[in-house]
Amino acid sequence: MKKLSVLILSVLLLGNLSIFSQPTEDDLQFGPRCDRLKELLKLTPEQEKKFNDLKYQHQQGVIDIRAKIQKNRLELKKMIDDGNIDEKKILQLTDDNSKLQGDIKYSATKHWIDVYKMLNDDQKAIFTKHLSRMTDPGMMKNRIKAGINKWMGRKGHGMMNEQRRGMSNKGGMQ
Repeated sequence: MKKLSVLILSVLLLGNLSIFSQPTEDDLQFGPRCDRLKELLKLTPEQEKKFNDLKYQHQQGVIDIRAKIQKNRLELKKMIDDGNIDEKKILQLTDDNSKLQGDIKYSATKHWIDVYKMLNDDQKAIFTKHLSRMTDPGMMKNRIKAGINKWMGRKGHGMMNEQRRGMSNKGGMQ
């Protein structure tokens, strides 16, 4: 019974950890999207320098936070591997990681505000439109689905959508 409890707890914790390893808005914000945003905003050379400085400052802080999260995950994994399940410690590490994830979101929001402050009125309108698309719950829902599908090794939109498409092609209900 004890082995079963440890196995179930291990699966739950590792499943929880894998969710946090999915790409976040922050990961996507500094890739190709960031370059496209800079092009859309038509930044002056001074603005581009400030934009890049803000980006690097934010990234540096996020790297530090993620390092703490990784250390907590490693500690959880070691505890599970050793079979030394300490309920208080597990809950504390889980709570700490949740707070650290919140710190990353806070930092991203602060970064967006700092970028917004350096823009002129026309650029602010473009930035606001872009930002509203990034924070759209439907867009985030699709990112989460894509991450789950990637994690499960699925291609396209996943098995359920393929079944729905098949049903709709045969005249079934959607």
